[in-house]
Amino acid sequence: VVHNLAFDRLLAALDDLDVPEASKLPAAVVVVFSDQEKTQTIDRVVEGLFARNLPALCLMPDPADWKAFQRDGVLFERNDADLNVLAAMLFALAERQGAVDLLAKEVYVTTRCHGGIRTEIDRLHDELHMAAAVQREFLPAALPALPDIDFGLVFRPVNYVSGDIYDLEQLDDDHVGFFIADAVGHGVPAALLTLMLRNSLCMVEPARPMGDPDRIIPPAEVLRRLNHRLCETKAGGGRFATAAYGIIQSSTRKVTLAGAGHPHPLVMGGGLPAQALETDGPLLGVFPDAQFTQADVTLVPGQTLLLYTDGLECAFPEKSATSARDFKRASTRYMDHITNLLCADAAHSPEETMRELVRLLDEQAGSLHQADDVTAIAIAPKAAIALAESTRAKAA
Repeated sequence: VVHNLAFDRLLAALDDLDVPEASKLPAAVVVVFSDQEKTQTIDRVVEGLFARNLPALCLMPDPADWKAFQRDGVLFERNDADLNVLAAMLFALAERQGAVDLLAKEVYVTTRCHGGIRTEIDRLHDELHMAAAVQREFLPAALPALPDIDFGLVFRPVNYVSGDIYDLEQLDDDHVGFFIADAVGHGVPAALLTLMLRNSLCMVEPARPMGDPDRIIPPAEVLRRLNHRLCETKAGGGRFATAAYGIIQSSTRKVTLAGAGHPHPLVMGGGLPAQALETDGPLLGVFPDAQFTQADVTLVPGQTLLLYTDGLECAFPEKSATSARDFKRASTRYMDHITNLLCADAAHSPEETMRELVRLLDEQAGSLHQADDVTAIAIAPKAAIALAESTRAKAA
């Protein structure tokens, strides 16, 4: 069907803000311009054709200057060109338009979907940032300050939020309680479980009657209460966590701790053999009536107590690792690095040791996409530093 549309009506139709449906648009348009036509008018028509995705054959006395704008199905030819050639071009434009309209619709829908997905991703990022900020509120703002004990810390979540949690709290003038836990799993569910653990953690029991000193709860009892609380709430329908909790007395440097399926804390340095403090106890959240045993150790000058989550075991992949699966597999190389850090130079404070550990983590292949959250707590007597400085002074 061929329609003869007056030029003013064509301009009005192209300027109409209400874009007509594709079925109401012509399959192709032939626009004939005289040599008296203003450039602004031609430009207005061409822009309207582009906007409507409408194929057109524009005929004019001299189309050379407009060939640069020949795109999206709008072609420019001389008005005295061969009619057979013009007819073939118009037929080709009309035949292709159905496929072009279909593709245009698909692009439109895809663009809208992409915009919606982008908005949803941005919203999720904002929520995860907020969740990370909330989780940080549950972490101690500063490490405890004791006259005879130093503390160091590494806390490296693999994502916005962490499945690891820790706490160090000064219980009185002579005691500090330290806690580390690793929820089974990753992401937001694991992070929510860590918040519940931290909120349920009770290290000190208020004195009764009033006026008496508060009672420091033994580590085994702390974990027993925490386990009972986790089993009682049935958090997430079978969520579990490993944990270790201990108390250090500053004046005697005595450490008492208990574990719940957690990697054994290590005691290294001081010229003594390395020692793993083995404690019996299942994961938190498995058995409501589980019992936990305690282990004691007294730190000597030069020794460091290290607690860590199992993410540290995956942070040092084997040198032969090549695939993503290899980089996520636990290895024993971390023990070599830990031994070098804690035994090579007793003059390092726990804070300096943890900074060196961070440097080593950054040097590992795949460190930008670490396999698991990494958390470590180092505790050492301050006397170790003074002893090392004295030794160096005598040697000099």
